[in-house]
Amino acid sequence: MIISIYIIFSALLGSFLASFIYRYVNKNIEGDSYVESINIYTEPSFCPACKTKIDWYHLIPVLSYLFLRGKAKCCGATISSRYFLIEILVISLFLFIFITNDNFGLIFLKSLITLNLIFIALIDHEHKVIPLSSLLFLTIFAIVLSQQTNILNLSELFVTLISGLILLSLRWFYLKFKNREGLGLGDVILFPILTLMVPMNMVPILLLTASLLGIVEFLVSTKLKKDSEIAFGSHLSIAGYLGLINFYPILQINFF
Repeated sequence: MIISIYIIFSALLGSFLASFIYRYVNKNIEGDSYVESINIYTEPSFCPACKTKIDWYHLIPVLSYLFLRGKAKCCGATISSRYFLIEILVISLFLFIFITNDNFGLIFLKSLITLNLIFIALIDHEHKVIPLSSLLFLTIFAIVLSQQTNILNLSELFVTLISGLILLSLRWFYLKFKNREGLGLGDVILFPILTLMVPMNMVPILLLTASLLGIVEFLVSTKLKKDSEIAFGSHLSIAGYLGLINFYPILQINFF
């Protein structure tokens, strides 16, 4: 019963996130005139093609997309599979949170953090930018989580500070000698926030995981002759999520 309610909760948040990403991108990045004229938080759901308001029974996560066969009921336009895939992604990642934690308070908090990380990863992957508002929310959630899990102490804060300074220095040196950004400012801010969510001895493996994912993306992009600019924030988000589901202790790696 509890897991059924949680899955419904996950699906609803997944549907909200899919819609919000569309609104955020079109208002703040793409500059869509209609989206710029509305409140992206409170405006009822509408068709991206004809802007007609969508009835609630056509907004059921996952099922509505399948029932309508990927077509908008109002105008017949093709609905991007992105909405469906984001809903499935959120449900899947939330389920891992549920099965790897036995405290409902932590499950709820980590679910909100996961939603934020998915938002950051998808925006950064496609547009190479990390919204500062998402970093602010993530900071608050990370501090609360570190308090709840009793890992917030002076040593942890010191590691967080040093992590930020190291990435900031790397960013400065790359900009100085290459005359272009190697790391975005959002990446520099994101990593120290993530260090608050994992034990101090897991911080190096968190950075290593993100770096390896970045290398893989670079090699694949080079092979396919695509844009080789790496969205490091998306890889940091994945590494941070692995910390939330207690993946790193499985590796039995201890750096300190």
